[in-house]
Amino acid sequence: MLSFLKIAAAAYIAYAALLYFLQRPLTYHGTRLPSPAQDAIPDDADLLELPASGGVVPAWWFPGSDPGPGPALIVAHGNAELIADNVAAARRLKDLGMGVLLVEYPGYGSAGGSPSRRTIQEIFTLAWDRLAARPEVDQSRIAGLGRSLGGGAITDLAVARPLQALVLQSVFYSLGSMVARGYLMPPFLVRDRFDNAANLQTWQGPALILHGERDRIVSIGHAERLAALRDGIRLLRFDCGHNDCPWGSDEVLDELRVFLMESGVLEAFPE
Repeated sequence: MLSFLKIAAAAYIAYAALLYFLQRPLTYHGTRLPSPAQDAIPDDADLLELPASGGVVPAWWFPGSDPGPGPALIVAHGNAELIADNVAAARRLKDLGMGVLLVEYPGYGSAGGSPSRRTIQEIFTLAWDRLAARPEVDQSRIAGLGRSLGGGAITDLAVARPLQALVLQSVFYSLGSMVARGYLMPPFLVRDRFDNAANLQTWQGPALILHGERDRIVSIGHAERLAALRDGIRLLRFDCGHNDCPWGSDEVLDELRVFLMESGVLEAFPE
């Protein structure tokens, strides 16, 4: 029995060590996606080039219909996506009556640098600064939207810069809790400790969580725990999984519009 326990302990230590060194490739799937061509930038978007260590990170700005100063939404996508995959989403969000900024992660697609919590924090803080300086943006009415891994990027940004409201889709309680349950790895070994729970307790603004009840990647229990943290966090449940939630439907967009109006981001229904 003792020999068996020693073998099991040695196997677990080897497993944990392997996960430790492979965790960033496992976390940041977008580094393996093909880079979109430069001419893939949509005609209705402006390119913002954000300097990062190791190169330039692109962001695509879809201006709102209001010429001056109006609301804006910063979007952080999921870990196996690129901003090029979110153009249709940006246009639907723009229909709510705001400008939309899609920000890439360092090392994703054609973006320079390498992804980590620190480099993602740096690029999203810079994106907020560049966005807030634009004359068509009212910096007191900037909101954030994060999906899956992007929830960590957006709640980190909410702590670093003023965001009026947050929309979080299919997000985890913390990356440490995800790793502990899904990979049986101690949370203290997680290098990039995205922690939505801690951030939502620090940042006290209104948040709307959208989550699928059949999500097998990030269970709805994560959303329930986040919604229970404090007042001002609302959970909307959907009959879907992690990647098939109909968040772009008219019904969901109506919910988003009402939430953003109640939060002071949108002043009125767009004409």
